[in-house]
Amino acid sequence: MRFFECGIRYEKTLENGMQKKVTELYIVDALSFTEAEMRVTEEMKCFISGEFEVVSEKITKYSELVETADGDKWYKAKVNFITIDEKSGAEKKQAFFYLIQANDIDHARKRLNEYMKGSMADWECEALQETKVMDVFPYSTEEQKDKEEDLKKICASPGIQKAAKRFVDSIPDGQKVAISSPGFKDVVIDKTHGHEEDDA
Repeated sequence: MRFFECGIRYEKTLENGMQKKVTELYIVDALSFTEAEMRVTEEMKCFISGEFEVVSEKITKYSELVETADGDKWYKAKVNFITIDEKSGAEKKQAFFYLIQANDIDHARKRLNEYMKGSMADWECEALQETKVMDVFPYSTEEQKDKEEDLKKICASPGIQKAAKRFVDSIPDGQKVAISSPGFKDVVIDKTHGHEEDDA
């Protein structure tokens, strides 16, 4: 899955009763821009009574979502995982981004430490800052199961299987092709030995 940031523009009633056009940011769990727009539109129907539109969409760098039951803000954490190069002995850092739900920045830092407690690798939090994200809509476990079942049915259809066979047949003998797609396990089609295999 990927996390998409969607901008929703609508006319909001302020505390003083005035109407004002605002653009708010929401995060949704999706496989594509099309699905992200559909999901955020469906979710926002429950919160906005009037008209609204999706005015922006972008793929975020978030790799993990850290939810908190009593949190009302969202914080972005840049976490570096630290490894040592065996040959040179040099320290290497690989950055990952986490979206953390919390009440304030101290609470966010505490939640990150709790979340990372089971990590086997050395890590450091390089940056932690509040975002303008209003809410996040991840897939529930049941929704994910339903989606996986739907994908299995699609992949099992004769039309899809024929198209896949034509693609495999079009690969010249002696070549090896890796197919990668968000939300799916990578597949390697190896025609150097006449078989295909899942990439571990």
